[in-house]
Amino acid sequence: MTTSHAETFVSPASETRAANGTSAGLNSSKYKDAPRLRVLQVVDGFRMGGAENKLVELIANLNKEKFDVTLANVGPSGALENKFKQLGVEIVHCPRRFAFDPAPVWQLSRLMRQRRIDVVQTTLLCADLVGPIAAAWAKVPVVLSWETVSHEGDPFHDNFQRRAGYQWAMKWVDVIVPVSDEIKRSLIRRRQIPAEKIRVIHYGVDLKKFRSTGRAAMLAKRAEVGVTAETILFGVVARLEPPKGHRYLLAAFLEVVKRYPLVRLLLVGDGALRAELEAQTQELGLQQHVTFLGARHDVSELLNALDFFILPSISEGLPNVLLEAMACAKPVMATDVGGIPEVVRHGENGYLVPPGETLALQNMILRSLAERAQWNELAQRARQTVETSFSLEYQMSQFEALYTEIFMRKKSSPDRRA
Repeated sequence: MTTSHAETFVSPASETRAANGTSAGLNSSKYKDAPRLRVLQVVDGFRMGGAENKLVELIANLNKEKFDVTLANVGPSGALENKFKQLGVEIVHCPRRFAFDPAPVWQLSRLMRQRRIDVVQTTLLCADLVGPIAAAWAKVPVVLSWETVSHEGDPFHDNFQRRAGYQWAMKWVDVIVPVSDEIKRSLIRRRQIPAEKIRVIHYGVDLKKFRSTGRAAMLAKRAEVGVTAETILFGVVARLEPPKGHRYLLAAFLEVVKRYPLVRLLLVGDGALRAELEAQTQELGLQQHVTFLGARHDVSELLNALDFFILPSISEGLPNVLLEAMACAKPVMATDVGGIPEVVRHGENGYLVPPGETLALQNMILRSLAERAQWNELAQRARQTVETSFSLEYQMSQFEALYTEIFMRKKSSPDRRA
């Protein structure tokens, strides 16, 4: 998509990379003669979540001529299991029977030795705890942890046992890869991880899949979900769980629909809070303005059906769905948490609001509606942001270069695991 303005928009993430002297990223061309690497991806379950979906995408897009991938699941099954199976890679299940079950460590270590694994990458907490220990026993040369969630304000990660276990396991990790600079700062501050052990690789979006598809497709999808062309359609795509902040958005919408009766809200996603949020909708009298669609597999089409995307989260790492909405050239509003300010610059390519503040959210929605003439410009800048700094192609190049760089360095190092 081309933009109508002459000024080039520079994202906050681009400025951060430039300030750190890393705007060019890692360079894989230095290692053209590197061998094909055997990579074991270890994940804590096949649940429907952002981190799990991004792992599916990562495995699917790794260069198969350079990387031979095996997947190990140390958590429960879930809604994404079939999606992982469709990747065509070997999947090994190493489930834990109870909280501190050592069996997955032994199973993983044996698997790593049998497959002669070169690189282990862990995703999500249990994988982060057992994967590095198993890799140390198996003398795997390279171990990475993909840190996709923020620890700030999350009681789950404040648990002492989890925090201490994570810090201990990270001693066997070569590099931790957070998806935002905010998570890097959190790892240094809250987990006492040395800065030199951290490499930020922002999420990237498939710009061919997530793009503006035009008015005809927009109207067709609206008709499918019972929305007219005249409706001003806001939407959220997120699990119905406490960290996503839906209850604040519903409370804010009460005044919005009083002033703008044509406004409607689509909630895409499912979760533990669905019944509670549906009850809140009833109590507020918003049944005619709020639609719960549940979990969907047509997210790109639904994003294109919206006029405006909102993400009212209380805590975030770097929400991929925000990048997807921006890639679809939608004006966006999100809370000023986690890595979101690395993507959204208030008033230039979207709106930022403080988390957990209903009145502030309400007022910003009302302001955005009063500024509808600016939505097209915001949308164009949003698309330009992801094209410039958050493409899937760039993310993949960084991961592939990182695997190779660390392996080649460890291969030539006298103290490499052997």
